[in-house]
Amino acid sequence: MINRILVPTDGSECSYKALDWALDLAEKYGAEVELLCVIPTTAFAVIGPCERELQDHAEKILGEALDKSKSKPGLRISSKILVGSPADKIVEESKEGNFDLIVMGSRGLGGIKGFLLGSVADRVADLAQCPVIVVK
Repeated sequence: MINRILVPTDGSECSYKALDWALDLAEKYGAEVELLCVIPTTAFAVIGPCERELQDHAEKILGEALDKSKSKPGLRISSKILVGSPADKIVEESKEGNFDLIVMGSRGLGGIKGFLLGSVADRVADLAQCPVIVVK
């Protein structure tokens, strides 16, 4: 049974496609949805001590995802921002929140770094203890 769905989002087109999938599943199964935005710790090293700007950007991403979610009224949707390694934080949140499913995009905003280090979706699929749907 699917009762809780975790949807990591970074504002990319793929993450919004994953959100659409998750919302449809949540509607079908009566599941709760948590939107998760992870601020990578590497952003602090690259951008510098602009924690407020990074927090504001994450809130904007979640706000846009919540706006998209309004197309499915009646669903229970929450949101959360974490700081750290995106894949590790997604897996940790899935365990701590007892999620039944993770639905995420296949490509985020990682660019060359994601190509060289392996995608977040690949790492999450490898490490998660619950099923992971990767949406293209």
